[in-house]
Amino acid sequence: MTPARGTVYLVAGSGVTELAEALSEALTTDGVTAEAIPDTSDVQDRLSDGDIRGVVISDDGDYDGVAVFEELRAAATDIPIVLVGIDPDPDRVTEALRAGVTEYVTGETPASLLAAKLEAYATRWPTDWWVGASQWDEISSGISHDAKNPLNVVMGRLELLDIGEPHEDALLRSVNRVESLLTDLSRIGSIGRPVSETESLSLADVATEVWATASYENAALEVVTDTAVDAENDRLQLLLRELFDNAVAHTEGPVTVTVGATESGFYVADDGPGIPESDRDSVFEQGFGTTREGEGYGLFLVDTAARAHGWTVSIGDSESGGTRIDVTTA
Repeated sequence: MTPARGTVYLVAGSGVTELAEALSEALTTDGVTAEAIPDTSDVQDRLSDGDIRGVVISDDGDYDGVAVFEELRAAATDIPIVLVGIDPDPDRVTEALRAGVTEYVTGETPASLLAAKLEAYATRWPTDWWVGASQWDEISSGISHDAKNPLNVVMGRLELLDIGEPHEDALLRSVNRVESLLTDLSRIGSIGRPVSETESLSLADVATEVWATASYENAALEVVTDTAVDAENDRLQLLLRELFDNAVAHTEGPVTVTVGATESGFYVADDGPGIPESDRDSVFEQGFGTTREGEGYGLFLVDTAARAHGWTVSIGDSESGGTRIDVTTA
């Protein structure tokens, strides 16, 4: 039997059959019903049965709701996904929301309230930040690709014209700036998507690899830790690269960048001029920049990559009076 159009599926677990019945009575949209299904492994197969508006997953000892959520999102499922815990530990709720679930409610949540949430989530865009990041990634990549084509035409014509100083350099800087902004635009969506799979990475190895590929002049790297970090390799590399770029770009003359560990994560410090306290609340904001060449996206990308891992970043002074960025991973 084909499920009713607009069915909200419920995964088996404590009280889930009763919840399905209560939700069916509470849902106000015509043709929308709630149905209990036998096991989490059946969820993905059932999504093709009809116009599914959302999934409610029991998160208890028998079912790992976060794992099911990540499997569904990895399969490009973009409908709302709500977890229900009977008596959830606060840390579990934090873990689930950081993973990107649309909502986490307790078993005591009234069916009428859950129904109202589901109907709102089914009609708003996006349903959660995982889906939002995926959609933004697709949109921004398309815009960046389309806009770079006319930029290439402009660059080609500039090479043919004998414009002369000072106009030629100014025009080239402007074109390069727009191209750089478009590149950052296309990166933000993919960087901001929640990290679903991590591996234990040597912080020293990753930092050394990033530094070697950058070929910084008049700069040196010191790694004073052999700690490992649970992270996604590409985004950890990006985070470190942006921090290294920031340290080198804001220092006139030689600079030493140090990577070390803390009890709650790791840090990247330099012996440059430092960042004024008046700017520290703003440096991670999109578009904030203090150099002529910079576009103000470096530390914003650092913060974005950190948030995708569920980490936080903060800024302070290094021992030498320069800048120190702390990344809290636990």
